[in-house]
Amino acid sequence: MNRENKDIYFLLLDIPADIEKQFEENCPSGCRIVSLKELEKINQESGPNYPAVFFIPVEKWENISTLDIFGGDLSIQVVLVVTERTSLDAYDFPPPENFLGYLYLPVNSKKLAYFKNRVAEVHNLYLDLYHMAREIALERELLARKNEQLTFLNRILAKATLSLDVSEILDMARKEFGAVLETKALLGVFWQAENDLEAQIYLPSTSPGLEQKWIEYLLQASQRFNQKMIKNYQVNYLAYKVEDCLLKPQTWQLILIPLKIGQKTFGALAVVTSQASNLGRDQVQILQSAGNHLGLAIRNALKYKKVRIQADHDGLTRVYNRQSFDKRLRLELKRHQRHGHSLSLLMLDLDYFKKINDTYGHLAGDMVLQRIARLLKSTVRETDFVARYGGEEFVLLLPETSEEDAWLLAQRVRQNIQKIIFSFQGKKFNVTASIGVASLKPDPFTPADVFINRADEALYLAKNSGRNMVCTTGGHMVGRQCLQKCN
Repeated sequence: MNRENKDIYFLLLDIPADIEKQFEENCPSGCRIVSLKELEKINQESGPNYPAVFFIPVEKWENISTLDIFGGDLSIQVVLVVTERTSLDAYDFPPPENFLGYLYLPVNSKKLAYFKNRVAEVHNLYLDLYHMAREIALERELLARKNEQLTFLNRILAKATLSLDVSEILDMARKEFGAVLETKALLGVFWQAENDLEAQIYLPSTSPGLEQKWIEYLLQASQRFNQKMIKNYQVNYLAYKVEDCLLKPQTWQLILIPLKIGQKTFGALAVVTSQASNLGRDQVQILQSAGNHLGLAIRNALKYKKVRIQADHDGLTRVYNRQSFDKRLRLELKRHQRHGHSLSLLMLDLDYFKKINDTYGHLAGDMVLQRIARLLKSTVRETDFVARYGGEEFVLLLPETSEEDAWLLAQRVRQNIQKIIFSFQGKKFNVTASIGVASLKPDPFTPADVFINRADEALYLAKNSGRNMVCTTGGHMVGRQCLQKCN
């Protein structure tokens, strides 16, 4: 299909002069940097749907009217520029409907070339839709079907960029695919282009045996596109429920749609449908086009998820960090005050942890912290909250949990830690933990620092009473209550 070679316009809105200079010095060939004042002239010269992208500081976006800038033309993409003074966590608003990505300073030619290629790809998608509309006009007997397909693609394009949650995007795609073919389920597997050893798998909840078969199928599909075996993966469960008639993976009921960024395949969608073996050529093309639209949205969502995890989680243990714990604690205290449910907090400290680092080295210490974090995550409920509080300390926030139940859980955690035999460079050793328990019964609001201090006092008492034990505050009678319950 012939396409006109058009300049790609970089439209700078409220970009500081020093950053604008970086754009001018690194502007790729085939691109033009223009100001907002020149936009009307470009519209007259180029007509609608010309390849362009707005670069807007992220702190400015919330106060900008989309219609005022784009005039309803959603072929113009948006890149939010993250300046040194900007923190993404400070801005809690949905990204633009035609969001292309974030640009982190400094500006260089490689980054601008990347966005040039992305804009060209998106523009080509609009040209595909345009030529498809012309074909519909020429082939009147297929008008109804082509209109239905065009509407489907427009819905996919519009809705896919409304969310930065992969599960929501896949659930939307499953529902929209139902407009062009009978769709029983939609699953996905995605891997990092720079690291093909770890993948994210998305599938609906089903029986354990059937789930494992689908995991194996998706991993084999990833190997087919990636040419390498993925050994590590994480399973994410989609919100919708599958019908009981969902069978094990079979070729006759599966459509596999690769997702690409440029020439690199980073994932695949598996559509379960009884029509897989008798699709028409136009249906195959429409699914491929839908995959192109979804690929960009899913890639952005995966990057957003990675950024959020890095911001909210401890880099070593992959549990939540201190900052996330402070936010969650304030939220749970408000719920406790509003509903009057019990709330408990465990503060855990590994005994003589410095000795482990001194004897076996800090790599051994890191291994211990990672193993303990995995144990804590596998022990608590989904509604509980595990975080690394600092150093060798962890906290477990337990909503709707009485002091007695919290103490029993703490004992189980302490005993499980004691049973672990760690091995590092041929040397084996054990670790013990002291745990302090604090609980709030339905009563007037307790400040967060007071609640934490109670757990810290109980932990201090546990460590000073011989370590490898659990102590509870029992209200304000710290010592007596602890002695009653410590082992």
